[in-house]
Amino acid sequence: MRFRIPPENKETVTVIRRSALERDGEATVAADVVCRIVPPPDSVNARRDSVELNSGVPIEESHWTALLEVPNLSIKKGDFVKRADDSELRIVGVLTMTGSHVMQLQLLHRGVL
Repeated sequence: MRFRIPPENKETVTVIRRSALERDGEATVAADVVCRIVPPPDSVNARRDSVELNSGVPIEESHWTALLEVPNLSIKKGDFVKRADDSELRIVGVLTMTGSHVMQLQLLHRGVL
């Protein structure tokens, strides 16, 4: 049985990999990846932190989840999910659920508050 995302929740993204050695080294790992990106819940138990840098600028970190309609084993921890609005979420974990053909990406968003 194939995992399907309802049409109203589908989002098409691109997964990119950046080179740690080259400043402009960026490669597309997977294009036109259909997934459902779930934002963190707005509750007391949500994993959302605010950190202050030395310069006094508050930084927000929030943890998101993406479920892929079709698993792609070339996607690795450390890659970035690039959305249609050019925002990026860093992949901090990849879970492949054996037997169910579902791939879950654990994502981190970091930004200035």
